[in-house]
Amino acid sequence: MNVKQLCGFFLPILKITIISVWRRFLNRLNVPTVKIDRQLFTLLMVLVVGYYLALVQLHILLWAWLMSKDRLHFWKPRERSSPPACLVSSSLGRHCYANLQGIRLHYVEVGDRKKPMLLCLHGFAETWYSWKHQLRAFSKTHWVIAVDMRGYGDSDKPHRTDEYDLRIVIDDIRQLISKLGKETCVLMGHGWGAGIGWFFAAIYPNMLTHFIALSCPHPATLKYYFSYSWRRPFILWDMFFFQARCIPELVLQSQDNLVMERIAKIGCTTREETIQEMEAYKYYFGKPDAWRGPLNYYRRLFHPGSLMWMTKSQLRVRVPTLLVFGKREPNFCQRLISSCSEHVDRIDFHVIESASHWVQKETPDKVNIILAKFLNSNL
Repeated sequence: MNVKQLCGFFLPILKITIISVWRRFLNRLNVPTVKIDRQLFTLLMVLVVGYYLALVQLHILLWAWLMSKDRLHFWKPRERSSPPACLVSSSLGRHCYANLQGIRLHYVEVGDRKKPMLLCLHGFAETWYSWKHQLRAFSKTHWVIAVDMRGYGDSDKPHRTDEYDLRIVIDDIRQLISKLGKETCVLMGHGWGAGIGWFFAAIYPNMLTHFIALSCPHPATLKYYFSYSWRRPFILWDMFFFQARCIPELVLQSQDNLVMERIAKIGCTTREETIQEMEAYKYYFGKPDAWRGPLNYYRRLFHPGSLMWMTKSQLRVRVPTLLVFGKREPNFCQRLISSCSEHVDRIDFHVIESASHWVQKETPDKVNIILAKFLNSNL
């Protein structure tokens, strides 16, 4: 019997036991349990699996440290005092800051401010730089804004986990649009940025003319994914692993942010481009506590009362929407992606055969053509 079969047998039993004990406790306090049971159980299971995975990763990391030739510098990234040339290139745009309520966000802008605004939200382990191809491609037709989300890049990095609640992050976007003098914009996100964009499109539809999601399905499908399937969540092991404290930061920053070397190679065609990409991300993620903020997005996601628990009707998206996925996407199955149409009034799908998760980096020309066609149409 393999791991998946064991989980399929024991998890329902564990669920019944936990909920039974929890209900008895709440009944003594005269507290209603209907809405709390599922949220609590999901959070507990995510934490249990997350800490188990963290211990496994820690053992692997300790073994790598013992085998390393440079044990002294194994645990911390190398300090980089100045950004690489690619991050300060004027061809990508101007570096600016927006002082919002309680936080300052860094962003790069390019194009005419009088034109429609295209606001780009990056995903996990990325920064504004992940939109370099789109900054160049749409500078003539749009005022393109590539922002560092809170906790990333040169934006402020709050320490507390509750400061990365979805409500707060979404309000950052609302404030930023208003701060930049626009009433509406085109919102585009990749990965985690697209996830935040889905919620924004559902809550503030009047502030968007179009919404574009890259490599992230509608959150209502994700809720079903986690609540009713005990097999597929193992594909998204990082969502569980990142729930643990300290260990994920240690793993990610070890060996001079080795994980960034793997990400940097994606979509790069020359050795020089790969080195530039790698140094750009190592510069940002080599700063003190650079991983804490990005990981706190995951750690706050499953808390009871999170926007993740909004109903399907509340998550309905009525904005014209484009969903782009790579066929080699490792995290989500095709069935999950296609089910997004059930939660969106008007949606256009595109699957890129040669791409995986990082579609805007791997196949920028194909993605930009799809984006341009979508923005010139009303579906």
